[in-house]
Amino acid sequence: MTDELVIVRSHHERYDGKGYPDHKKSDELPIFAWIVGAADAIDAMTSDRPYRRGMSLDEAVEQVRVGAGTHFHPDVVEAVLDAVQSGNMKIISQVSLYKNAPAVGAFENPTS
Repeated sequence: MTDELVIVRSHHERYDGKGYPDHKKSDELPIFAWIVGAADAIDAMTSDRPYRRGMSLDEAVEQVRVGAGTHFHPDVVEAVLDAVQSGNMKIISQVSLYKNAPAVGAFENPTS
């Protein structure tokens, strides 16, 4: 399970090395770790949380596009953009457990 452990440990790393827990960057992680990190970020941004509503897929993808080369691996960002443009990436609608969550911006922190 070596590959899986790398993903679990590294999905909050950033391409520029400013992530956590190990501050790994660019080629210090295999591409599948960068893919899962981007997928996790998109899922987190588009999912409702008790403290905020999820954003649209277009908004989340724009955040990923802006983060190319800093937060996200540029090749992964290109693949995400291609998948959205071709219609292969979509939000799967689910009933939210947090119907009363407020709508806030991507980087606002309503709890602070």
